[in-house]
Formats: sequence, structure tokens, C-alpha cells
Amino acid sequence: MQNHNAEKARRNGKCPLTPKEVGLMLRALGYGEDSYLYVASGEVYNGDVSLAPLKALFPNFLTKDTLATKEELEPFMEFSSRMAALDYIVCSKSNVFVTNNNGNMARILAGERYNLFDLVSIFLHIQTLAAVLSQ
Repeated sequence: MQNHNAEKARRNGKCPLTPKEVGLMLRALGYGEDSYLYVASGEVYNGDVSLAPLKALFPNFLTKDTLATKEELEPFMEFSSRMAALDYIVCSKSNVFVTNNNGNMARILAGERYNLFDLVSIFLHIQTLAAVLSQ
């Protein structure tokens, strides 16, 4: 069995940041606890346990479930693409977008923001951030 070096993998951009690390990065960029943070995702690994440090750093923590009622979300619930579309709309209208993965939604949002020449927004790929953190 091969010995896996998790720290080396992270330095090479192979692992996403934890929610706590995302929060610390945003704080380092100057976003305070009065900032609103919208998390666009499905189930997060370890759910509320792993999100607790991020929520502590940013008490104005929002998701689809906190912004909309169950009744409002019900027509979308059976379709993951429709649920993702709700996240996309919120993220595309945000001041800042930070991705913790390299998926299609992140790429499309980056392209949209680039096309709109939205110089105020920040888009960070996890690979770029991992390279900076490893220096």
C-alpha cells in the first residue's frame, strides 16, 4: 500500500480548502464579520460540524435554505440542475465569488464575470491559492 502524503497533495492543489480555511482566507482579504456569506452547495462533507468555524467567522451565513422557504424551494427540489441554477443566480450577482472547486459552475461564473469586466469581483481558483499558500 502506498503512503499518501495529504499535506503534499494539498500543496499541489489536489484538495479543496476546508470551510474554516476559506473563512480565514476571506478574513485575510479584509472581509469582516459584518460581511454576508452565501454558500452555494449541496451537502458539505461533515455538514454543520465542518461549517461551524466558517459560520463563527461570518455570522451572516446564508444558503438557499435560509433565504427561501421550503414552499418556495419545493418546485426546484427534485431537479439538481434547477437547485444549482438558484445558486448560480445568487453567485452571479454577488460582489465577490470564491470557488472551492474547479467545477463547471465556477468556470461559467468566472467567464461571465470576465466578460462583464467586473474588476471589483475576485475569482480565486483553489489551485492558484494552494500555490500561493505553499510558498
